[in-house]
Amino acid sequence: MAGPPQKGIHVERKRLAQAPREEREAFERCATEVLARIPDGDTPPATSGWACFCAADGDVVARAMPEIRSSLVSWGRGVRMVPYLRVATEPSALVVLLDREHARLGRWYDLTFEPLATLTAEPVVGIAPHTSRPPQPGFHSGTRGVTGADEAQRIHVEMMDRLLSQVRQKLPILAHPGEPILVGGATEATTILLHSLSPALRNRCQVLPGARFDSDGGTLASALQRAMAERTAAQREQRIASLREDAHPNGRAAIGLGPAQAAATFGALAELIFSERAWQDHPEAIEQLVEQALLSGAAVQMDLAPGAVLDGEADGVIAGLRFPLPSLVPSSR
Repeated sequence: MAGPPQKGIHVERKRLAQAPREEREAFERCATEVLARIPDGDTPPATSGWACFCAADGDVVARAMPEIRSSLVSWGRGVRMVPYLRVATEPSALVVLLDREHARLGRWYDLTFEPLATLTAEPVVGIAPHTSRPPQPGFHSGTRGVTGADEAQRIHVEMMDRLLSQVRQKLPILAHPGEPILVGGATEATTILLHSLSPALRNRCQVLPGARFDSDGGTLASALQRAMAERTAAQREQRIASLREDAHPNGRAAIGLGPAQAAATFGALAELIFSERAWQDHPEAIEQLVEQALLSGAAVQMDLAPGAVLDGEADGVIAGLRFPLPSLVPSSR
């Protein structure tokens, strides 16, 4: 929720006025737990959302949300899975921030940046002006041969090479299997690093706009949230396009709420993607479908993006199937 939940709690309390005493007492216990966990008391920060789930047996889960959402308070029997999916933890990412001589490596997980390592380029010793031989020309600006600027550039390039060598050694050690790698900071260092990585690592990398080596916590968090949201949305759109293709030739996907419900009755769901608008339009049906999908071991995603790709058709629902169901193949008309 984006604001204090007192109004929503009051509405639910009035709705339960005629409920059994045990339920009303359980509600009040949960309301007390929720109110006690509001960040910053009665005025949660406006820069992020917040969600809290409380069960009558005393279990409580409170989480920050990456974006602001309208306040919502709901009370009912059984587990409410869809609201929890809205705040489910996004995948982690390894983060690399560079300038010419330094690198910060950390992990972005659960809306928090965890520092892992800070690297500094090893110093480069310039060539000595002379030893036992006569001085050589070219080590001072304005003389023939290598200028002071050339020497400074040589040292700069060598220091960056040494820094990026350290980073390349760290990446395979710190990156979790399949974890995306977000690289930001100085453009020159970022470009050189990306081109010097193995194809396997480079394919997992994404440039991180708006972040520098010395970005403060708030600026860095905003940049990481945007990057991860864009990455997740792009991957989801690609997956939706692939499922649409699967639905036509061999019935390996179900497009629409009705076909997805039919597939669920056969235990055929392997994955389920639905939009927030679909949930708002059909809350009970989507909740039941999500529970069926999760109980059968299917992967479930909720598309929170405004104007989600699925909203234009298919009732905002698409599902991948474990086995073909030809009866669900869309008509070619």
